[in-house]
Amino acid sequence: MFEYIVIFILICIIFILYYSSKKKASYVYNKKLEEEVKKQLLELRDKDKLLIAQSKLAAVGETLAHIAHQWKQPLSQINSIVLNVDADFEDNKLNREVLEKHLNEIEKMTFYMSDTIESFNTYLQPNESVKIFSIKEAFDNSFELVYKLLESRRIECKLEIIEDSYVKGVKKEFVQALLVVLNNAKDVLIDEKVKYPKIHISIYKKDNKAVFDILDNGGGIKAKYFDKIFDPYFTTKPHSQGTGHGLCMAKMIVEKSMHGKLNVKNEEKGAKFSIVLTSEKEPEL
Repeated sequence: MFEYIVIFILICIIFILYYSSKKKASYVYNKKLEEEVKKQLLELRDKDKLLIAQSKLAAVGETLAHIAHQWKQPLSQINSIVLNVDADFEDNKLNREVLEKHLNEIEKMTFYMSDTIESFNTYLQPNESVKIFSIKEAFDNSFELVYKLLESRRIECKLEIIEDSYVKGVKKEFVQALLVVLNNAKDVLIDEKVKYPKIHISIYKKDNKAVFDILDNGGGIKAKYFDKIFDPYFTTKPHSQGTGHGLCMAKMIVEKSMHGKLNVKNEEKGAKFSIVLTSEKEPEL
């Protein structure tokens, strides 16, 4: 009987030691796994931060290009006015009234150039806080930055507001996302040399969701590019003309920051990008 008790005790000790060692091994494994997951998450966050930083640098480059374009015409006009002043002076026609007229024209052009800088400066300011804002108002802010370029390329842009909505997020980030999608449509129309280029924008509500659609007639996204369109660093342009960050960054803003959806599909004549967000109540004044 004593021998059976000893054997039983030994079996219990072996089982406890085995279970203890297995539990310890499992704890060590889980700890390593947890540390590895944390490491991977930190690396992903660092990559996201790097991608956003690179996207912002690309946005600054695009902004400078827009400023240069919008300054080209007024600078040309100022140069013409200076030449007119010189010609009037040579012909002895430069009296006070004529000079004031020319100076007023120059002042008008410089005010326009100053307003252009102010618009882009507001756009590039550091991030503001999260708030509720109108989609139409955000679109107006983004369109203000590109309409001259669209106009110069004879791109017809139609805005259809079925029902405006209020959404929650960082307004300047959302303006940046809209600007990316607008620029993408513009670039496609230019690259494809569309004879009568058109962009159609719709703002409406569907199932208590705020929807912003932008449709172009650029022929749509090629099948081989369709699944990569939102990938970081993916671009169909030469590296000197595109970084491949734009649409990826726009998707991050809409889906990660604003918890919405940014999708694309090919329609009959072109691609349609859709931004879907939760509709909020209009803020009280």
